[in-house]
Amino acid sequence: MQRVKFIELGFKKNLDTLIVCLGILCLVIGLTSLFLFPSSKLSGLSGFSAVLVMFPQFKSFFYKRHIVWNKVGGNIKINTKSKHFLFSDIENVVFENEKLVLNRKNKSQMIFSLSNIHADDISKLKEIFNNKQLK
Repeated sequence: MQRVKFIELGFKKNLDTLIVCLGILCLVIGLTSLFLFPSSKLSGLSGFSAVLVMFPQFKSFFYKRHIVWNKVGGNIKINTKSKHFLFSDIENVVFENEKLVLNRKNKSQMIFSLSNIHADDISKLKEIFNNKQLK
């Protein structure tokens, strides 16, 4: 069984926010030292800040199966290409025969295959959609 990586976005939810804030701080220090003290070695922090700021955006490329969501919507990549959804556009969610079917309000469907996905991950996915549809 394959596992799915769940990432809930939010300012207080994960370490990525701290990494981006640290990257912005390094950028400010690096650019300030570049212009005020050109001979200082702290100007190298501006290049390092680019790596820190871009790290959370590239993190999803390292996972073959991941679900990223916040209070508005999310992104699902399970055994297929990545697809974006909004909770306000979803009419209902159906889990049947190792498939996840998201029925949208415009009568279209998004279908995801859940074959070879761990049962705990499927139950967590059900919990995410049940909590968001109640609101």
